[in-house]
Order: sequence, then structure tokens, then C-alpha cells
Amino acid sequence: MSYKKILPVLAGLVAVLFMYQSVRAAFLILTRIGTLSTSGQIYSSWTYTGATAPDFAGTATPGAMVAITVNAITSTTSAGVNGAWLAAPTNIVPGTNSVSIASGNEVVAFSLVFSQAASPTATPIPTPTATPSDLPEAGVMIWPLGLVAAGLVVFFAGRSARDKVEEHYGASLFEVK
Repeated sequence: MSYKKILPVLAGLVAVLFMYQSVRAAFLILTRIGTLSTSGQIYSSWTYTGATAPDFAGTATPGAMVAITVNAITSTTSAGVNGAWLAAPTNIVPGTNSVSIASGNEVVAFSLVFSQAASPTATPIPTPTATPSDLPEAGVMIWPLGLVAAGLVVFFAGRSARDKVEEHYGASLFEVK
């Protein structure tokens, strides 16, 4: 079988593979402030008491850039292949700090009241927050283009089969006499 017959079939299969979009559902979660778990909860204010200023940890889309803004100073980090990220801002001061953590179109913002003491504690002040409702579906296929690509594969496979039949029998079986 020559490459001229195989090439259209392979091209069609590759085209079908390109019809799939790589869409990831968004998720930016703050999992930890300092040594204490936030359990992924979103509150408008957190109170943290510890010997040193806390770091922040969480999850985001794998490989995504995460920007952490504390008191109008932004630092960035990248989420690992498992989505985990860690940031240790150096400008958290005792008292109220404005914190915003962003990745893509998602933002987790809150006030952090930091007090220095020997043992760490974190206390959330509950406030209802809106949750994103328009997240993209994961694994979306552009189905009309997929149908076109599948049709091209069938077309070229049919032409190849017709050519084989004509080679074997020496004449076209599809001609009208």
C-alpha cells in the first residue's frame, strides 16, 4: 500500500484529534493560611495569630500563574503539575491586611487581621460570597468540525478501497454501461 493511500486516512485521523478543545474547569482554592487549614472556605475576613506572618497555599489549574497581592504589592508563583501553589509574602504587617489571590479570571479576596503571638490560630468571619456559575465544561468537542473530519476520513478510505478493487479486477466496477 503506497503512502498516497495512507496519507489521506492519517490526515483525517489527525484532523479529528484537533477537533477537541483543551478546556479546563477553573478552580482557584485557598487551602491554607500559615499552619492552619481553611478547608477551601471563602470568607471576607480571616484573623490569624502566630509568631510570624503566614504564608498562603492552595490549588489552581496546573501550570497556571497565581498572583498574590498583599497591601497593593503583588508577587507571583506558578501552580505545579498537580495544581498546588505556595506563596510567602514578606509585606504582611500586624493589623489588617488586604489580600487578593488571582489566577485566570478567578479571584479570592479577603482581609487578613494578623496578630503576633506564640501559637497560631485562624478565625474566619463568615460572609456569604458568590460562587462562579459560568465555568466552562471540561473536554468540550467542536462536534460539527468533528463530523466533517469523519466524513473526509470515510471519503478517502472509500476512494482507497475503490482503487484496490479496480486494481484487482482490472476495470472499474462502478462504470455504467
